[in-house]
Amino acid sequence: MNNNSPSFTSNIRFVNSAYYKMLAKKNYIDFRHNAPNILKADEFYTEGIRTCTGGGLVSPGIEAEGFHLWDDKINNKNLPVIINSMFRFVKNPQRGLLIGSKDLDLNIYSLPHFKKLKYEFSKRIKDISYFQTHTFENAETHFQYSLKDDTWNICTLYRKDAEARLKAAASLKELLTCFRKIFIADGDRLFIGKKEILPKDYPELFTLHSH
Repeated sequence: MNNNSPSFTSNIRFVNSAYYKMLAKKNYIDFRHNAPNILKADEFYTEGIRTCTGGGLVSPGIEAEGFHLWDDKINNKNLPVIINSMFRFVKNPQRGLLIGSKDLDLNIYSLPHFKKLKYEFSKRIKDISYFQTHTFENAETHFQYSLKDDTWNICTLYRKDAEARLKAAASLKELLTCFRKIFIADGDRLFIGKKEILPKDYPELFTLHSH
């Protein structure tokens, strides 16, 4: 982008299960072993991001894609090809989002997949927001994206122990306990429900992590 390019802003909104289900109606992104599961559309959604990594690339007002990448051995081998495919779907993205992964002994590709995607995306795009590594073993994330209003509607469900019921993160405190690292890119706006989380109030969320 040159210096005269317009400044784009994506909205990232954490919502409850009922609101998410109301929105998640069109263009489901499946997730299967041995498949990248990438979808280019004006609207899309996916569910059950656990050890997987999900997210998307956006040229606001022009085009967008979402993906849900299973953390399996074959996808690990093909990750460079998969990443190149993502950038063929949306050729000149200005913004992107990554969410997911878990740091579990039995899921050896989960966190490396996320870190590789974050590294490669950051080399090609200036503004990448991310929610890295579910803290709770039973946590999962669903998201829906709409190009019309450039908004990621995210529902992160968690429980602190196996006996508790899954609940949606509904406050900043809960959100901070649900992910190991959170970074909101310059220009992106973070909401929890209707409440906006402002950089001046929580600068740590808008400060890039070293790794």
